[in-house]
Amino acid sequence: MKKGTMAATATRKGTTGTEKASGHKSAPKFGRLIKERRRQLNVTLESLAETVELTKSFLSEIENDKTSPSVASLVRLCDALGLSVGDLFNSTASTVVRADERPRVSFGGTGVRDYLLTASNSSRLQALWSEIEPRGTYGDEPYSLRADEEFIHVLSGSLTVIIEDQDFQLAPGDSITFDPRLPHTFFNPSETERTNVIFVITPRPS
Repeated sequence: MKKGTMAATATRKGTTGTEKASGHKSAPKFGRLIKERRRQLNVTLESLAETVELTKSFLSEIENDKTSPSVASLVRLCDALGLSVGDLFNSTASTVVRADERPRVSFGGTGVRDYLLTASNSSRLQALWSEIEPRGTYGDEPYSLRADEEFIHVLSGSLTVIIEDQDFQLAPGDSITFDPRLPHTFFNPSETERTNVIFVITPRPS
């Protein structure tokens, strides 16, 4: 499967695709943090939109928590504002994270719900439990993370992993380990079945 066939694409200059919010009511809000950081740096909305290659109107929707960007767009925003991706995550300082108390975090994408499995004082690794709806995606555009290794284990459903120009099809019980600094993205290829996945990244993305 080639890039560009996934369900969602970024709203970039010269394109007609639109990134949509997952619509889940409990989704965390990080737009205010982005807006406050932009204002602290005295950067205009127009200037930031130009830097991260998004439209001004779409960036405004992100800042007002009206939509969610792709992971690639979110990473570019953090880089431009001098933020760590981890700064956007709500987490717990407890070393024990109960199954019914996993903090919801937002890592971008469409039809994706991410939950933090590691505590906020864990800097050597970060683990996420992800629920990906049918055709849910982290975005058409590949992204890179400042970390050394990423491990993915599929608990149920199926997952397509795209790393540079290679596609990997994962089924329940399958795992993959790779360098997250390589351009990559993921999506659930199923039309009907949800995918549950565990992601482990080490060290925690900066």
